[in-house]
Formats: sequence, structure tokens, C-alpha cells
Amino acid sequence: MTERKDYSGEFDPGFRFEDLSKEALVRLVREYGLIVHLLDRAALTAVGLRYGQRVVEEIAIDEWRGASPIYTDRIREIMRIEGDGVSAIFKCLQLDPGFAQHYMDVEYELVSETHGFFQLRTCGALLDVEPFGERSIRGMCHHIEDGTFDWTAQAVNPRARIRPVHRPPRAPAGRVPHCRWEVVIDEETEPVGEAEITRMTRGTTAARFRFPPMRDGTPHVPA
Repeated sequence: MTERKDYSGEFDPGFRFEDLSKEALVRLVREYGLIVHLLDRAALTAVGLRYGQRVVEEIAIDEWRGASPIYTDRIREIMRIEGDGVSAIFKCLQLDPGFAQHYMDVEYELVSETHGFFQLRTCGALLDVEPFGERSIRGMCHHIEDGTFDWTAQAVNPRARIRPVHRPPRAPAGRVPHCRWEVVIDEETEPVGEAEITRMTRGTTAARFRFPPMRDGTPHVPA
């Protein structure tokens, strides 16, 4: 079958992703990464309009704590990301829908397998909240990140922690990179443990779903 460069032409009732060319898949994956943020914006805006900023922060923390350890495990499995060092954490962040490429312009600096840095030269999420003032900025860049980053990193290594070098509110205004973070793995780090919301999410059909082989028989999870 000829690869599709797009989905122009007639409707195909048997369409599958494996019908698409590499370029078409890249376009689609980019958009899917952004869709995660669009869904997040719509849901949390609705929560904020009804219940206020504090509840938005609480829900956002539960949302990412509940999902990120699970999808990190799934991504590691299909992409064969081995090990539990900083390089493995960085690989997972490179593929994380929370860091949608280009919308989040992330740079990584691997010092060793126990130490590294990453920074966001631009952060679309920050540009969304900056017009609403310092309270909203601190809510996202302090309360939500402090409540979620370690859970994501510790899905790879329970002794990993992520701490800010600098983060918004930006000082001076317009500072680039928008934020910079340090990743450390050591015995001083207390494992956060699995949150109750993560345990509940693991029980969902989405978390337990296993994709069938591709049309040509290629398994979804590499052998």
C-alpha cells in the first residue's frame, strides 16, 4: 500500500496510522502533543470559572500526578528506554506530552547519570498565564510544578528530584530562558511514593489498554 502523505481524497473506512508517511505522522504527533494542552486549558479554565484559582491548582496537581507516572512507564516500554539515570529521565521528558515540542522549547544538559539541568527557552503555558498576573504565574510555576515534577522523575528513579534554579515570575521581565531546573539523583532524596490518584488511574481501562499489532504484524511493544 502506498503511504499517505496526508488524508486528502476519498474516505477510507479501514484507515490506520500505519498508512501514513513519516512526515504525516510527525505532523499528527505534533498536533496531538498540543491537543493535550488544549484539553488541559479547556478543563482547567472551566474549573477556574466555577471554583477559583486554588481549586485549579489542586486539580492540575492531581491530573499530572495521576497520569504522568503511568504514561511515562508506557512510553519507556514502547521506546525501549532503559536504565534509571538522568539520561533516562531526560529521554522521557523529551517524549512527554506535557513538554509538547516547539510549544515548549526545552533544552537539556546532561552532566552525569546523577546530575543534569533542563531549561525552557520558551514556555507556551507561561505565556498563557502571564497576562493574569503573579498569582496565576506562581500557581503554575511553583505550586503545580512542585506538586508534580518529582512524581514524573521518580517514575524512572525513586531517588530523583527536580528543583528550580530560577523560575517565573520572570525577573527581569522578558527573561530568557523562562525557567531552568536541576535534576539530581542521590540517597538524600525521599521517595514520594505512589499517590492515591495514580493508583486509581492505574485501574482504568485507558491505563491497562494494550494495542494490537500493526497491520503488517509488527508488535506495538518491541520484542
